[in-house]
Amino acid sequence: MLSEHVALTKQNISDCITKARRKASSVRLIAVSKTFDTKLVREAYECGLREFGENYADELVEKAEMLSDLPDIRWVFIGQLQSNKIQKIMRVADEVQSIATDKHARYVQRYAHENSKSKFPVWICVNAGDESTKQGISWLELPRLANVITTQCPNLELQGIMAIPPATFNDKSWLTSGSEQIPELYENLRRVASSTGLGKLSLGMSGDLALAIKAGSDCVRIGSAIFGARKSQ
Repeated sequence: MLSEHVALTKQNISDCITKARRKASSVRLIAVSKTFDTKLVREAYECGLREFGENYADELVEKAEMLSDLPDIRWVFIGQLQSNKIQKIMRVADEVQSIATDKHARYVQRYAHENSKSKFPVWICVNAGDESTKQGISWLELPRLANVITTQCPNLELQGIMAIPPATFNDKSWLTSGSEQIPELYENLRRVASSTGLGKLSLGMSGDLALAIKAGSDCVRIGSAIFGARKSQ
């Protein structure tokens, strides 16, 4: 069953890339494995997936230790950072996509240095819809934080921005609207990402995959379409 989900997800991404007239290798897939056990992660790995996204520090560390026999697996932390958990995260993470404050940027820099991780890839998490229930920095504060990372954090390499738009933006409403025009919010995310760090955009999940790829996302984070309904945490 999971192998079918992986194959279908890859095909969906490929189809979306083709429709968007983009290069075949232009979109990177991160399988969001939070709350799913290591058996499923290992199975997904055997299906060809190599990058896995985790939201919780303790769960990330536990999985990384249990799956340490998989040498080319990559762990991407995508959850809200907590100061007292960053040291633990940085021992095993290969990338962090959720920096939203100067303080956390400096902690990630500190532990990247202590773990001899140079050019450690990081992304700034933007609260795209200014939602009180979501993490992320505001649009106005983004340039300042980007400057802090690029000028004061020598071990970090800023990739661009990561965002989770409001749930009202999804493939179903977009594809049935009768218009192929990209929503202004997605256009703004692409534009701002292009001028941040290396210019990359991490945007798109199971619900807005086609829209995100059409808008120019470089990285999609897919969970339920691969692993099924998420377990409660």
